[in-house]
Amino acid sequence: MNVSRILAPVAFVVLTASPALAMPSISIEPGDSPAGGYLPLSVFGIAPTAGMGDESIVNFTTPSFVFGGETWGSVGISSNGYLKVGGGTSADSSFANTALPDASSPKNILAPFWTDLDFGLGGAFRIATLTDGVNTWLVSDWAGVHGFGSAQTYTFQIWIGVNGIEDITFTYGPLGALPADLTVGAQDASGTVGDTWYYNGTGTAPFNGLQLRVSSLDLPVDVPEPAALALFGLGVAGLGFARRRKAA
Repeated sequence: MNVSRILAPVAFVVLTASPALAMPSISIEPGDSPAGGYLPLSVFGIAPTAGMGDESIVNFTTPSFVFGGETWGSVGISSNGYLKVGGGTSADSSFANTALPDASSPKNILAPFWTDLDFGLGGAFRIATLTDGVNTWLVSDWAGVHGFGSAQTYTFQIWIGVNGIEDITFTYGPLGALPADLTVGAQDASGTVGDTWYYNGTGTAPFNGLQLRVSSLDLPVDVPEPAALALFGLGVAGLGFARRRKAA
């Protein structure tokens, strides 16, 4: 006997590989700053910030800006050549630079020139907002600051866009002979995501005229914004265009 079987249609499922999940990252690459290089705030009549000496950190309220996928409204400026996003305390002031990321303090930093600096020997720090009439930037300017116990001086800036998108660049003016201990880098609030452009002789050394862009991707990493630690309001100007042990 012949038996016929009617088979139901078979549904074919095409399996495709899931796209790889993007990993949170911070990168530092060459990129143009808004002014095309170092632009001293002194030319706009911005007064130097008081209270910058050796091992100091000064907090400012600022216009809102984006870093690491979050919006912030304050910064802490370290005399040692970095900016603490969200403000800082004395625990966030360190002359002992590290490669980034690093889980120890300071976290959530933008570090164009993290080394042992001393404003008590000379130099000035200025901070202001500059605008070209369309976009506005928060500019932090370390000008001619001395290395600790050194005659060498260093000049550099951080430009941060306050236009609702992440826009961060480092720019460099005249630099003396570089210290042995120096970090150029950035890291997030968790201390687990960051990038180092230069660390203690490894990488491309910063030089007069260098411009670097800081970019983050798929952050934050479940770390809330610290409480604002504002001590000073911010002025506005218009733009017409281990480590060693420290000696006592």
